[in-house]
Amino acid sequence: MLRGPGPQLWMRSSSRGAKIGRAYPTAHHIDGRASGGRPLHFGLHPCHRPCLRAKAAQSGLAELPLPEGSLGLPVVGETLELITNGDTFGTSRRERYGDVYKTNILGAPTVMVYGEDAVRAVLAAEDRLVASDWPQVTSTLVGPDSLNLLTGPRHGAVKRALSDAFADRALRRHVPAIAELVQDYVTGWAAGPQPTAGFESCQLLSQAVFDRVVLGGAGSRDRAAQLQAVMSALQAGFNTPPVQLPFTAYGKAVAARQEFGQLVSQSIQRSRQHTAASATVSVSPSSAPAFDCAMSDVVAAAAAAAATGTALPDSLLVDNAAAAFFGNASTGPSLAKALQHLATNAAGPNGGATGGVMAALRQEQQDIVSRHGPAITAEALDEMSYGTAVARELLRITPAVPAVFRLALVDFELQGRRIPKGWRVWCHVGDSVTRYNKDQFQPERWLGSSGSSTSTTGTAGDSTAAAATTGGAAAAGAVAAGGCPMHAGGGGAARGAQPEYSLPFGSGVRTCLGRNLVMTELLVVLAVLARGYEWEAVNPAEQWGVVPSPAPKEGLRVRLHRRL
Repeated sequence: MLRGPGPQLWMRSSSRGAKIGRAYPTAHHIDGRASGGRPLHFGLHPCHRPCLRAKAAQSGLAELPLPEGSLGLPVVGETLELITNGDTFGTSRRERYGDVYKTNILGAPTVMVYGEDAVRAVLAAEDRLVASDWPQVTSTLVGPDSLNLLTGPRHGAVKRALSDAFADRALRRHVPAIAELVQDYVTGWAAGPQPTAGFESCQLLSQAVFDRVVLGGAGSRDRAAQLQAVMSALQAGFNTPPVQLPFTAYGKAVAARQEFGQLVSQSIQRSRQHTAASATVSVSPSSAPAFDCAMSDVVAAAAAAAATGTALPDSLLVDNAAAAFFGNASTGPSLAKALQHLATNAAGPNGGATGGVMAALRQEQQDIVSRHGPAITAEALDEMSYGTAVARELLRITPAVPAVFRLALVDFELQGRRIPKGWRVWCHVGDSVTRYNKDQFQPERWLGSSGSSTSTTGTAGDSTAAAATTGGAAAAGAVAAGGCPMHAGGGGAARGAQPEYSLPFGSGVRTCLGRNLVMTELLVVLAVLARGYEWEAVNPAEQWGVVPSPAPKEGLRVRLHRRL
């Protein structure tokens, strides 16, 4: 979740593409072997090691061709085509040019990268061949000390300090509170006017969960609406010229960022007050004011880091809460996709029946209730093997960020093509981004031959541990048994679903810290819906817009009611 904004278009940079034909003192290659034939492994999963090699060659790299494609018109490049044809822009060019092609977005030469091997190789080259690339306004609207912008040892130190607050073991205690909040919101949907605005409802729910789990708020509807208004203003600020006046979209985004910063500062202050009250001899822990959230864990981590000489000032905590806030904005679309694809009255958008999926979800919940009782707990989520497969399919179709952005630090080779220094490199996290409205919803692709869900949330080097996230206990078993957690159908895709790569939380050192919270929220919502509700989409085949961020074009109206 600590990812920041999605594929926003207003991206300025001082870097420019290198001239073609110049001499390159060192050639850097991404093709799987090191000079001399020895593989160089940089933490990729053993199943996917298209690793790096470097060789001293004065002319070899310069002779390689650039990626195929077009740089489009002067200055604007192919930006207008991306905006107007967002759903087909990548598809048509990938079919024409292959997994690696060039384009020009807002005057910046850009290489589009698809395919698991190529994407993983580029992301593994962080700080060696490529660097994280964000719009200049990120420093203002997210924060200069956010993980998005930090690099090198400082990035690693801050991420290590913050990671425990968003780890599965920390989030498990929040599952009952999330379940209570989700049940309250879904009950309100069913009791309200029908049809309800499904997309807006899902956005508000995701903000309520963020308020409760991260900021320690009550998750009230008023607070959820406030957070959603702040997020809408922030997102608009990334898609407009950075002119800071009170009436401009950018000016309103800056004001929204200040408002959010105040909310986080209040959470930090409450965390410290709770810690002080709990430590007071005259006040027993049971009588201390209750305040339990990820931010309180972050404040404690900052205090512990300070004791070891690593400074994590409040401004840094606020900046990274803002990054988490941006990442959380992707959960709403994923929840909305669940409503659309699991609608119980009709075929899904791809024409395939979804009744079998709901039947399987409901049967799984009946089995879980018989073993654990009606409470939705972390232990109950651990047994949602099929639910986990559904959640992963939702994330494949609606990844947190459809592409992650890098900047070439040096000239290097990728699949036989020369990537010039200074060019942007957009790594697409899954095949689904090229067919957003023509995809097939098949949770079975994530099931091994034994019916257990395989994992895609882990990072190389810690596959088994990462697979054992909330809802992923079965995945850990699949990894231990030799299945590849990084590839769809690692244990053998069931019932004919086609394997497909999906990296919804990125890969490498910048893997999303909030992945456990996203998965937990998706599983809780699936459990609540499967246990007690039915719904139908007014337009089951409703199309979604892709640029600047995924959203249904008609608001995804649904009629939702309790099951009889």
